Amino acid sequence: MLWLALIGCPPAPQRDVLPGLCDTASLAVRADGFILSGADCGRLDLEATVVGDGDLTLSLDLVAGTVVPTIHSEAGGTFRALVFRGDVDLPGDGPVRVWRQGYQSWAWSGVVEASMPELDIDGLPLADGDGDAMSLAQETPYTSWWAGLVGRPGGMSALLGVLGSTHTKFYTAFSEDRAWAVYGGRGEAIEIPAGGTLALDPLIAVTGADPGLLYATWADAVAARNPPRPLPDVPPTGWATWSTYYSGVSEQDVRDNLPLAMDLGLDVFQLDDGWQVRWGDWTADTDFPSGMGPLAADITAAGLRPGLWMAPFYVSRDSATYAAHDDWWVRDLDGDEIRFTNVGSGDYAILDVTQPDAAAFLRDAIAGRVAEGYTYLKLDFLYAGAQEGLRAEPITGMEAYHRGLEILRDAAGEDTYILACGAPLLPSVGFAEGFRTGADIAFELSPDADPAFVRWQARQTAARSFTNGRWWWSDADQILVRGLTDPTGAVAANAASGGTWQLGDALAEVDAEVLFAPGAVATRGSSARPVDPLSYPSGFDASPLAEKISPNDQVPPVWLLDHHVVLLNLGDAPITVDAPPGQELFSGGYSAGPQTRTLAPGAGEIWALAGGSP
Repeated sequence: MLWLALIGCPPAPQRDVLPGLCDTASLAVRADGFILSGADCGRLDLEATVVGDGDLTLSLDLVAGTVVPTIHSEAGGTFRALVFRGDVDLPGDGPVRVWRQGYQSWAWSGVVEASMPELDIDGLPLADGDGDAMSLAQETPYTSWWAGLVGRPGGMSALLGVLGSTHTKFYTAFSEDRAWAVYGGRGEAIEIPAGGTLALDPLIAVTGADPGLLYATWADAVAARNPPRPLPDVPPTGWATWSTYYSGVSEQDVRDNLPLAMDLGLDVFQLDDGWQVRWGDWTADTDFPSGMGPLAADITAAGLRPGLWMAPFYVSRDSATYAAHDDWWVRDLDGDEIRFTNVGSGDYAILDVTQPDAAAFLRDAIAGRVAEGYTYLKLDFLYAGAQEGLRAEPITGMEAYHRGLEILRDAAGEDTYILACGAPLLPSVGFAEGFRTGADIAFELSPDADPAFVRWQARQTAARSFTNGRWWWSDADQILVRGLTDPTGAVAANAASGGTWQLGDALAEVDAEVLFAPGAVATRGSSARPVDPLSYPSGFDASPLAEKISPNDQVPPVWLLDHHVVLLNLGDAPITVDAPPGQELFSGGYSAGPQTRTLAPGAGEIWALAGGSP
């Protein structure tokens, strides 16, 4: 049985030793590309091509096991993209699958069957998702942002990824036997003066039999180069207003729920969208007559940390802020303001952080809310700050995003916990203590939890599990069980993240015996990894609503945490799965040895291990 092989392994947090990497593989750089190969490890053989205008040449260096590209220009030129492309050959008999990362928090991430990319006129795989939130529907299953993995269940896998996003975006693409890795190609145009150079971020290429380990290796390498924020010992517990009141929240709602949050012993009480006059006019609406400062003081006096939602890079075109300024906004190449309608619920412009007065406004908006007492900030729709466009300074979207997050971080101060939401994955490292890993589990037009929504989110959690505790604490959205026949699956799926324990149901209706099953909250702060993720490919779709219409996601049924094992069945038929010795936290049942469990659809179990760690 599975547990006979797993019990007795060292705890997952011991990450200095990474067994499972193919240690016979070697990386060799040549003038026009690189080769990664080794006995029984597989082979990547990629050639490089520079896309741009004028005089551009490429040099490649091997530095600390990574490929470092530098673009040179003797006479001056415009850099637009660098693409590596070539053959990939992986040992094994299983089907070739791609473990992909979506561009930002809400973008589809998970395991899909390999497919042949569509290519543009420059030979770059067609990719999308780096525009506004609606562009996520245009992402392609063969691409993966920031890093990507291709592999065979039970065979070898290979990962390509960059260690930073200093100047350009980066994405990969894979077919069954071809690989692409692309710097830029998303509208970037970087001028290199005569005699100048452009140093691009290091690229890591690794192979091994454990795909989760390859992603962990990438994450550790990123963290070594770009130190993450210091994290609290465990992720917070809390409650947010969104999934109960949505945009209709009021001060009275806050006051009605505050005693209930105290009784549950939560850490954070977070107001979500709806408290403000408008996006960009970050002052209390009329439904908050006391004002935001006094309300924060009352939350603090109740023993909780006040939290607040903001979308700092978007400004409503109906706001006083927008009306007062005509030069603060990011424009497209035709000179028109880039607009976002948020599925028809508003009309927004993007704040240009390279415009000095706009940058000062952004800084004051954040610092002002922190001064009022809100030291937990859910900063949403952050992807807007990275969109390509014309700004007061001629910089790329990635350069603008880093500029914007530096402003946000500095204005928030060192003691404020930032939850990055709707945020590009890799570029947010070092700026946030928490990161939203997927889309919502419920929506204003579909306000209750749904098994399809929970399944969609759990697949996201699996795909991004390697980031928890390395880059930030994961936030898999609020735990919402309203409308579910069996709440254990939703609670266990959140436990599998090892991250934040944020409630979403009305606090007066919370079933504490399930949502705070004895010991379940102790899963917070665990490293977590799904077992055999490549064996559970899913259908590629744009949103949880699409999953509800056409169910085709699979979620790994077994997850290893530091001292727990989570079992999940988020499908529509019963499954049997091996369980470890220990105590099951929802039922309180105990088993002295391994056993086989049958899980009904929607069910989950959390096992506290008898031996302490898997």
